[in-house]
Amino acid sequence: MGQLYLKVLIIMVALFVFMIPGFVLKRMGKIGEGGTLTLSNLLLYVCQPMLAIKSFCVFSDADWETIQSMSKLYILKNFAITAAIAAIGYIVMFIVCKLVFIKWKNKSEADVYSFIAIFSNCGFLGLPFIQAFTDNDPMAVMYLMVVNIVFLVFCWTLGVYLITGDIHTIRPKKVLLNPAIIFSVIGLLLFFVPQINFFMIDSVEYLQIIPEDLSAMTAPLSMIIVGIRLADIHVTKLFNKGGIYLAGFLRLIIAPALTLCIGLLFRPLLDLSSVYAEEYVFLAPVISMAMSPAASVVAMSETFNGDRETATTAFVSNTLMSIIFIPLSISVAMLI
Repeated sequence: MGQLYLKVLIIMVALFVFMIPGFVLKRMGKIGEGGTLTLSNLLLYVCQPMLAIKSFCVFSDADWETIQSMSKLYILKNFAITAAIAAIGYIVMFIVCKLVFIKWKNKSEADVYSFIAIFSNCGFLGLPFIQAFTDNDPMAVMYLMVVNIVFLVFCWTLGVYLITGDIHTIRPKKVLLNPAIIFSVIGLLLFFVPQINFFMIDSVEYLQIIPEDLSAMTAPLSMIIVGIRLADIHVTKLFNKGGIYLAGFLRLIIAPALTLCIGLLFRPLLDLSSVYAEEYVFLAPVISMAMSPAASVVAMSETFNGDRETATTAFVSNTLMSIIFIPLSISVAMLI
């Protein structure tokens, strides 16, 4: 348990260090409001899409050989189970949040708290966790990235609705044409049709630098944006609202617990004696849901003119609280 907390602490410290440049530059007057929006758009429309390409299309030679030896139907079945667990988890949490915040006086605050409770940092925070627990097993990593695809679909539908408060902002065309969704589909296509995966062709393997470097910007850019917004907020506002604690309780305890229960319903469909990290078919959604809030809440609040202050304070506060609760949630999941 001590080592687990140390890993969590190191990851959290790294994330908060990324906030410093944005915070300092904003306080120095070097970043205007337009700059924040530009960075948010880069994160949502460039870096996140590249994360999908990197996860499904770029592998070490040894991992690529192992993956190619596996049945595509076998992989597709496991991907479908992981996606189903994650999707049901998001739907259940959305219903729970609607019931919990049904009488909340400030609707914009309630919607941000719901976003915090439903959506986790399953991409750039969940990734290092599952890499550490599985010794960077490629299948476990891909199960987590399947969760990330489900996250993107729900984030750009339910998430946008929560930030804007307008159901008309949810349009199937906008979701399908969203760069993150498009590149996720492209990534899966290249994965399941390896003959056209040019990232793994020896003669052009240096093209891997494109998705690797752009996806690596996701975490720093997310936290720089948070640092910029935090520069405009007094520190006393981080913990002075009851909704922040309620959102944290839902995000860090209820969400992973409900997802674990959902995952256990699907466990009989799996062969846990498999050498291909098959237990992570249902554990990946749980680990994803155990993470701190999605930094997308701040970026989307900037992009869609949402409640920026509540988004920033709730995100930072719950990220701090997650240092305590993430190891507990993951430890319980690993023991079951």
